[in-house]
Amino acid sequence: MRKILIAEDNTELNDMMRNYLIKAGHEVYQAFNGAQALEYAKSMQPDLVLLDIMMPVIDGYEVCRSLRREMSIPVIVVSAIVGEDEKLKMFELGADDYMTKPFSFKEMVGRVNAQLRRYYEFNTQEKAERVYGKMKISSTRHEVKVDGETVNLTLKEFNLLDFLTKNANQIFSKQKLIDVVWGYDEYIDENTVAVTVARLREKLAKFGVENVVTVWGFGYKWQD
Repeated sequence: MRKILIAEDNTELNDMMRNYLIKAGHEVYQAFNGAQALEYAKSMQPDLVLLDIMMPVIDGYEVCRSLRREMSIPVIVVSAIVGEDEKLKMFELGADDYMTKPFSFKEMVGRVNAQLRRYYEFNTQEKAERVYGKMKISSTRHEVKVDGETVNLTLKEFNLLDFLTKNANQIFSKQKLIDVVWGYDEYIDENTVAVTVARLREKLAKFGVENVVTVWGFGYKWQD
């Protein structure tokens, strides 16, 4: 059983989402505005958050931004906003998936389970720490350190780095990274991959790590 936090101000929709997730075997908590969502996230430490954008008090953009400062759990956006720019903004803030309202509740449960499965598989499949120069990666603790200092990465940034380092010096296309790191392609395009890579590089560069390279016309690789 996993703890799911629903942050959705529409009471009827929130209740319907809750009912489906409970039937799927999850423990569910409900928040009806952004401030409440952040308060619950801090106190209950959920395994995944379903996040609306247009909420009272604090909107979903700021909630997502705040969540990413504190935790790396999956965040699935559920919103009536269909614009590409808004979707890209949420991905840039660290969201892992984006569902446009109205949506199928069965699909929602499927996406929740897929994100949870992927997140916990990434965090349990390897016990030992891996060292790359002055950088150390722990898949089990979802942790990256350089010279002992933690690099704060979102879930997708970590999974991208984890995959590239495990397959060092191999070139991967943007589509391959979508398939492996995101696991679906309905709401992800190659621009999102480029943004995530750029953000990862920027964070690593602050620690003097510049091994994620572009192979023009082909894709990206971790270069030893």
